[in-house]
Amino acid sequence: MFGELLALGKLRSPEKGKEYADIITREAERLTHLIDNVLDFSRIERGKAAYDAKMSDLAEVVARAVDLFRHRIEREGVTLKTILDDHLPETLLDENGMTLVLFNLLDNAVKYGGEHAEITVRLQSGPGVLRLSVTDNGPGIQRDEQRRIFERFYRTRAARGKHARGSGIGLSLVKHIAEAHGGRVTVDSEPGRGRHLHGDHTGARRRPG
Repeated sequence: MFGELLALGKLRSPEKGKEYADIITREAERLTHLIDNVLDFSRIERGKAAYDAKMSDLAEVVARAVDLFRHRIEREGVTLKTILDDHLPETLLDENGMTLVLFNLLDNAVKYGGEHAEITVRLQSGPGVLRLSVTDNGPGIQRDEQRRIFERFYRTRAARGKHARGSGIGLSLVKHIAEAHGGRVTVDSEPGRGRHLHGDHTGARRRPG
């Protein structure tokens, strides 16, 4: 509809033209993200998901993914903080897979973070482990639902009540990719106190020297 209005020149003002273009861009981005998730999920269902793992700097992957997602963060009026520990080790990972993980976690935090959402992305290291976490200040998740949020197509009661758009497979993909990298993903949340989703990735190695 908005594309037709632009094509026909039926604009009341230049501001309306910009508004329509923003809507088209936003919906195209949403559909692209949805299609990517569905295609990846389909490959997993067929047992054909493959990851091209190589020694990489996860901090660079995280920083690049956050930068790619930043235009949506700014458009939604969300506050985003990134904390990357110094001297993080390189690790064996698939960069596209880990980018998809972060996109899905950020998308989830933006959708359910509530008004004036504040999101923190943190990457830190421990003995043989890298931990990536995404925290928001949204309404949180009921304890009886926390164990199910990584199931495919499962949506919390709050999400169903908001009629939030999505495929219901984003967090399921996150779980699969984390486990394919030898890690795991968990959630720490209380109703009214936001959510803390974090994944542990093993196999980290210090850079030579």
